[in-house]
Amino acid sequence: MTESDAAEAAKLSYGALNIPVFEAIPIGARRVLDVGCGTGTLGQALKNRQAVEVTGLTYSEPEAVAARKRLDRVEVCDLNAFGMCDLGNFDCIVCSHVLEHLYWPGEFLKRLSPLLSPEGRLVVALPNVLAWRQRLAFLCGRFRYADGGLMDRTHFRFFDRQTARELVSQAGYDVLSAEAQGVFPLARYLPGIGKSIDRAAVKIAPGLFGIQFIITAKPRA
Repeated sequence: MTESDAAEAAKLSYGALNIPVFEAIPIGARRVLDVGCGTGTLGQALKNRQAVEVTGLTYSEPEAVAARKRLDRVEVCDLNAFGMCDLGNFDCIVCSHVLEHLYWPGEFLKRLSPLLSPEGRLVVALPNVLAWRQRLAFLCGRFRYADGGLMDRTHFRFFDRQTARELVSQAGYDVLSAEAQGVFPLARYLPGIGKSIDRAAVKIAPGLFGIQFIITAKPRA
């Protein structure tokens, strides 16, 4: 794994802060549900930024132990079968790199909708299976699962730019924004202009250079 790959993987790990997701959460949100909360890093960052009550959901008891030190409430559950009727209402629900691990992510999003307040927001982050590096692997005839990243062996679903947006829309939400976040090959070797090249590349070809898609939506009236 290259230094660039390691940096990208760190952004998506369960114990790291996914900055684009963090920035997409409204500052005015007072109750947030973090689905797939990991060790609670995102919730802790929110608490440092604003007055907020954060509830986390995770499948991992070790993650929950760490998350309970940071969040107001943490539930350990199998999201494929979890009933969420007693969680209350939220101003924002976050599903960051968790929906691809579910059997029926669209149905799960439908079950989340009643938990959002009338002006609430859903923030979804999904990995892009057609990012440029993965396209090269497919072109070379390689479809290999890995222990993490875009081809994580625990992924049940894979998404590109169009299907990521369709997942949210078809679950009964109006998409307010859909942004890609990623890098341009070798841009990190160009100090001073590398980040500008990254932004331009992702803007011009989000489906090619995007590593992840960040979608903000609200329940459809």
